[in-house]
Amino acid sequence: MEGLMTIQAFSERTGISKSALRYYETQHLLSPKRKLENGYRYYSEDQIEMVKFISSLRLVGISIKEIQLYISGNEENRQQMMTRWIQSLKKKQELLNVSLRYLEGQHENEVVYLIERKEEIIVWFGAESEVGQFGTHFRERGKELLERNIRFKSSYLRYLSGMNSINAEIGFGLPKSISLSALPEGAQIEHMPPCLCIAQSFNSPISQIKEGYRNLIRFAVDHNWVPTGPVLEWYRGEELNDLDLIMPVTKFKGG
Repeated sequence: MEGLMTIQAFSERTGISKSALRYYETQHLLSPKRKLENGYRYYSEDQIEMVKFISSLRLVGISIKEIQLYISGNEENRQQMMTRWIQSLKKKQELLNVSLRYLEGQHENEVVYLIERKEEIIVWFGAESEVGQFGTHFRERGKELLERNIRFKSSYLRYLSGMNSINAEIGFGLPKSISLSALPEGAQIEHMPPCLCIAQSFNSPISQIKEGYRNLIRFAVDHNWVPTGPVLEWYRGEELNDLDLIMPVTKFKGG
């Protein structure tokens, strides 16, 4: 077989181990020719670039199944797959950067958490009250939603303006299946994208909520967190007795 290489020669030319070459063959990614007399594998010159590309994809974490689909696909499919891989790796890179910054910023006297928030539909209502006095607004709006058979799991407060008399929006997280036509008049819908947040539990009297904001913002500044959205008060429970302050620091595309 003139012009062909043994597996030893092919391994030396490509820098890829013989065991990896054999594995790629079992996975139908690489098809060497075989000499009938001895059954030895022989590789051609034009397979060098292909096997280097396959090895490169494996090194960046692309699965065998995905590589199989890529090789068997047409040009359009290959471009779509490449775009998807790039987006996935960028997300992983962002997650790694966030994870490293989080761990480097941890101290025993600063209990700050990292929370992954899924995509969510939130219905917002305008509200005005004194600091720590929004409970009535939450109860009235929550009751209004329940009377329309609209269930929610979480409640939010988003500060807008003011020092003592506060202009804000109160929000309720809704299921994706919600019929928006059933919402009360004046409701504003927002599709919150998936994101990572730094968060701090708030267990002090609600009248001291400003100090909670200061602590979270101070932590973000000290550890170089760049917010991608405003700080939210995130309430859970029927009595709104579980409260975290959360600050989005990374947004993700898609679900």
